[in-house]
Amino acid sequence: MKRFFSLFFCLLFPFWAFWGASAANDARRDEPLLPFTDTDPAAWYYEAVSYVYENDLFHGVSPDRFRPDGTMTRSMFVTVLANRSALSEEAFDIQHFIDVPLAKWYGKSVEWAASYGLVTGVGKFQFRPEGQVTREQIAAILYRYAQAAGNDISVTSGGGGRFEDYSKISSYAKTAMDWAIEKGIINGVTPTRLNPKGAATRAQTAQIFYNARTVLQKKEMIGEKVSLPVPSKIDHMLYSMTLEEKVGQLFLPRFPDASVNTVTKQYHPAGYTLYEKDFSGKTKAQVTDMLRSCQQVSEVPLFLAVDEEGGSVIRVSSNVNLAPEPFRSPQKIYQASGIEGIRTDTRKKADLLLSLGLNLNLAPVCDVSTDSEDYIYDRTLGVSAKETAKVIGETVAVMEEKGLSGTLKHFPGYGNNLNTHTGISVDPRPYEQFLTNDFLPFQAGIEAGAPGVLVSHNIVLSMDPQKPASLSKKVHDILRRELGFTGVIMTDDLSMSAIQEYTPNSSPAVSAFLAGNDLLLTSDIEGDYRALLSAVKQNQVSLEQIESSVRRILEWKEEKGLFKD
Repeated sequence: MKRFFSLFFCLLFPFWAFWGASAANDARRDEPLLPFTDTDPAAWYYEAVSYVYENDLFHGVSPDRFRPDGTMTRSMFVTVLANRSALSEEAFDIQHFIDVPLAKWYGKSVEWAASYGLVTGVGKFQFRPEGQVTREQIAAILYRYAQAAGNDISVTSGGGGRFEDYSKISSYAKTAMDWAIEKGIINGVTPTRLNPKGAATRAQTAQIFYNARTVLQKKEMIGEKVSLPVPSKIDHMLYSMTLEEKVGQLFLPRFPDASVNTVTKQYHPAGYTLYEKDFSGKTKAQVTDMLRSCQQVSEVPLFLAVDEEGGSVIRVSSNVNLAPEPFRSPQKIYQASGIEGIRTDTRKKADLLLSLGLNLNLAPVCDVSTDSEDYIYDRTLGVSAKETAKVIGETVAVMEEKGLSGTLKHFPGYGNNLNTHTGISVDPRPYEQFLTNDFLPFQAGIEAGAPGVLVSHNIVLSMDPQKPASLSKKVHDILRRELGFTGVIMTDDLSMSAIQEYTPNSSPAVSAFLAGNDLLLTSDIEGDYRALLSAVKQNQVSLEQIESSVRRILEWKEEKGLFKD
């Protein structure tokens, strides 16, 4: 009515024309069109805020506050578009982004946007819903929305040349930003600055929606839906872990006995290695209760490992409460009963260990030695490399059949070297000897499906004259590339004398991990964990390598059925 009288007086009395228009404008500004106390009717964004409010695109942060300088999140932005497109008529029951639960208020909106290709996430099955949406992200999303809804997305010149920071637009958003600039949807924050990577304020977002109102008129998505990858259980676990939890999964420390619950909660290890003392004097019920309690405390199932080789290296069967007699050495069993004796012995070991709650045997020994004077001889089969390879292949096959994890040790082969528990051992043998001899049992075990390989602390001159095998990237590259091993590589105990002499007064964990080990055996979980965590935070170790190793470890656990539904 006010506008009608203003027009009426302007037509009849030219003298009052200016007064009438001015009065009408003042009256309009005085009307409480918006309930927000923080939106000045004279502000550049007032009309845009009125548009988004009146069209129910988005509202204030409270009944009386709009917060124009506040930022718009990624989830808020796509929810506006989803609501414009009658989202409620569609069903979305698969979660494609780990950080977007469907039950969240924005869950189905994000899934809707992803299903039409409007958003693709930020990588690693993450959407980052609470992240601030940037101006170039808005351009890209609106461009894809326009395309899916059948709008004009043609671009001629783009018109972005006038902005001094035009070159800073990300490649994925370049065409979309050209389109948005040309259509007048996105303008600069100044006449010469576009600020493409800057977070869009709520006022700026309102203005962009206002500028794009013709695009938003088309609500029906006519474009085809896109096929989205679904994160696996391992993806969910890996990308939901904190950095501290990921680093913890790289360690297999000595069993800390009474403090196990505290260590588990503080360092999040992949599991523990148990020794003879951990079983001494205990009954089977006490052992199973102890190990069950360990698993209950950990959010991620634990590897509970032992060195139950038989012969001189026994942890469990040394206790008469747990086994009727100690396991004999594989060498003596093979001499007496051949490969069938090895199969029977392997089954018995697997049954015993699994019945107690142990799930990883740090065996079999793949080293080749036919000289009784060699340090490693008694732990080997005492036969040729080819014969050893056949036995190792059968041993691994039985372990896999029983569901007991094993690890091939000690790569690249001990040969006639010294005991690295007591000092540094240097192996002078030519590389050709490893190719034709020592590698054969490892290759057989890998082909049989062994999930782990343990690397020794020997310095092998033909592979890396500078570093012990466990700290040598060259040795690990040989295992990966020459032998084609794709499973988990682990160190021998980093607290052994050979490593302590090589890395005095410092943790070897960082060097061991950078060399290519996925799993670090240690007697100093606190020191080694803190050293590796610090190295990641200081960018000395990449998060990508951490996640790659953790993925291998988690996949191993999943393959062996450690994750219970």
